[in-house]
Amino acid sequence: MLFVSCDNGVQLYVSPDGNDANVGTMDKPLQTLEGARRVIRSVQQGKKVTVFFKSGIYPLEKAVKLTGEDSGSEQAPVVYKALKGETPVFAGGKSLKKWTKPIGAPELDRLLPSVRNKIFMNDLSAAGITDFGDPTNTGKRPELYCNSQLQTLARWPDTGFVHAGLAKGETELPKTYINVHGTKEGVFEYIDTYQDRWADETDIRLGGYWYWDWSDQYQKVRHWDADKRIVNLAFPYHGYGYRDSLRYFGLNLFCEIDRPGEWYLNRTTGKLFWYPPQGVDPEKAEIILTCFSEPFMLELKDCSFVTFEGLTFVEGRGSAVNIEGGTHILLKDCRIERFGKDGVHITGGTGHGVTGCYLSTFGHGGLKIAGGNRKTLTPCDHFVEHTVVEHFSLFQRTYEPALHLAGCGLRIANNRFSHSSSSAMRLEGNDFVIEYNEISRVVNESDDQGGIDIWNNPSYRGIVIRYNRWSDISGGTRHGAAAIRFDDMISGMWVYGNIFERCGAGHFGSVQIHGGKDNRIENNIFYDCPFAVSFSLWGEKRWLEALESEVIRKKIYTDVDINSEVFLKKYPQLRELRQNADVNIITDNLMLSCKQMLGSANKSQILRNNTALDAMGKSVEAFCTNVELAKFGLQPIPVEKIGPKENKWINDIMKRACTLIHPSK
Repeated sequence: MLFVSCDNGVQLYVSPDGNDANVGTMDKPLQTLEGARRVIRSVQQGKKVTVFFKSGIYPLEKAVKLTGEDSGSEQAPVVYKALKGETPVFAGGKSLKKWTKPIGAPELDRLLPSVRNKIFMNDLSAAGITDFGDPTNTGKRPELYCNSQLQTLARWPDTGFVHAGLAKGETELPKTYINVHGTKEGVFEYIDTYQDRWADETDIRLGGYWYWDWSDQYQKVRHWDADKRIVNLAFPYHGYGYRDSLRYFGLNLFCEIDRPGEWYLNRTTGKLFWYPPQGVDPEKAEIILTCFSEPFMLELKDCSFVTFEGLTFVEGRGSAVNIEGGTHILLKDCRIERFGKDGVHITGGTGHGVTGCYLSTFGHGGLKIAGGNRKTLTPCDHFVEHTVVEHFSLFQRTYEPALHLAGCGLRIANNRFSHSSSSAMRLEGNDFVIEYNEISRVVNESDDQGGIDIWNNPSYRGIVIRYNRWSDISGGTRHGAAAIRFDDMISGMWVYGNIFERCGAGHFGSVQIHGGKDNRIENNIFYDCPFAVSFSLWGEKRWLEALESEVIRKKIYTDVDINSEVFLKKYPQLRELRQNADVNIITDNLMLSCKQMLGSANKSQILRNNTALDAMGKSVEAFCTNVELAKFGLQPIPVEKIGPKENKWINDIMKRACTLIHPSK
């Protein structure tokens, strides 16, 4: 085998028109990433290897897996990257051609007369597709895209939810503090007579918030009784049960193809029915059905010093990239879009990073990152920077954030997270730095959540949330929505130098503290928010009882030991964990045109040098200069440093113009 070798090490070239039997030169390129991997394994150790990918589609039907054998070293890394100016795309979808109009087909009689002549049909066998998956099974759901835009599995109502009547299961649930009747079994009334027509559907699925508005789930329907207007759900039932007036929507309903973009797959015949968006000609548009059904497209296990740069991964039913163990794996300037589950998983290892990437359109979350040792407070040093994650939690509506962090020692800086039904970040661990990020338009559907959500573990410490900009977070139903939510005993957090614009709803301010202590809210600007900070006081009795509970004792003495030397040296406030319940420090903040500074329960708080005034129509930027901040006793907030600064995709995002993923042939 010959190699292109130069002062920069070994260089290989890959093209969709290449051949893995080639030598890998520019003129005789390889064809696949796996082909390049096999060549790299034969390269003499100690040489830097760069694999250049030319533009085009690289279809994937099985995962590409790299192990320790595929590692580079600090002096001689392995780099897989796009050739300059090129856009290589690793795709798990299949293009659907040969659309027909099923005029006169008996199935169409179930549709509204006004749409019957607008429906197109595709026989999936013509595209070689036999795995039809399941409508609501995570990782197995096929999704349809038209010119890179997600189409809607036929549903009703077309947006939002409909409310049920009474819960009708046999076993009544114990009353909760919201004092609503509920039952254990999934049996309930439907009210709107329009839904009588669903009785002829063969595989009804319902998505809903069945008891609490922070816990959604999809359910199969066992029987739709149109005579009694009773819904009987299939087992297993939702863990919290079902309450009166719950909210839900129906999907996978052929009869509800009634608006542009909706589709339905008959899994018995393999025929897909679709109502194209206005102005779209199916013969000219790029219509893609996701078919890749392995958990990940790219997997790296115990692999080190490997970089993926400028590559695009699209259209899988599961997730895109999985990194386990190893050290210094870098995803740089990559684009990851349109996955049924998540974007990137990182578990264990050290020094892994994601920088300058764009992630969008996920059924679940964006990135899930865990590493480090909380018992010894050994950091993993993973990082995410200059990356955009938007339009996530599209299928699973709660607890699927843009970023889920667990462990010790991670840095999240200069990113943008936006557009989600629930949280942007969930933090579970110690010594995280969250800085210079933009977070907006999240928590727009669920309840009792925050843009950042941290929950129920007083051993989480060393978390710094500084110099971030939070905008338009104002959802919630019963309780509310916050930009930052410290829920159930979260203590010792530092929130410094943030800008909050139009954040908080219901009972929640921009920052909501539920039963925590020793949190420091300092040097922040709150602009046009209902409250700057809100509280739910626990009181000394409840606080001490919780500390003695089996759940919390495990978290603070078994999972870690807060009495250990390493914990007490780093977090000396833990010596007084049992004292001063509900006491937090709110100091040197500026409130501009806010309803009031604090929500209820402000008597226990330590308040110092906070200023509230009417912005008099001025924008928040007018108050962000060092001169203006100094007038109110605040230290500078480096607004110019906030947000992604090194992201090649930003212009495309701002123009709402996607890179052409599937160029016409």
